Amino acid sequence: MCCSRRTTKVDSLRNVRGVKSAKKIGNNTFEVIYKDGCKAIRLHRTDVVTFRRDGSCILNSDGWETRTTKDRMCKYAPVWVYQVDSIWYIKQKNSKFPQKGEPVRYYDYMVIDPCGTYQYQENSIVPKHLHT
Repeated sequence: MCCSRRTTKVDSLRNVRGVKSAKKIGNNTFEVIYKDGCKAIRLHRTDVVTFRRDGSCILNSDGWETRTTKDRMCKYAPVWVYQVDSIWYIKQKNSKFPQKGEPVRYYDYMVIDPCGTYQYQENSIVPKHLHT
């Protein structure tokens, strides 16, 4: 997909199952509500922030570590995502996050739970459908 091409809602949701509704919320960005009750912020064809019913959220760049991906994560996720020397990190946005402002290395499919703790496994295999 060319970077200068605008992503339509139809393009963004192609081959995605279980969608209840979706609306455009920004340039190439959609808020998707799934039938299972999860909500996602979708940039092009990637759910960059997925809010699960238990209150946790999943961060995923799907390999697109771009300024726009970081921008969408920072805008909608409960953590800041930033880059130092080409390495992505997350940092607390509010006092609930237990690291007290210390940076934590970012990994795709990192889970931030409702209590503010994070869970990640480098090089883990993650199922295609995260909305459990």
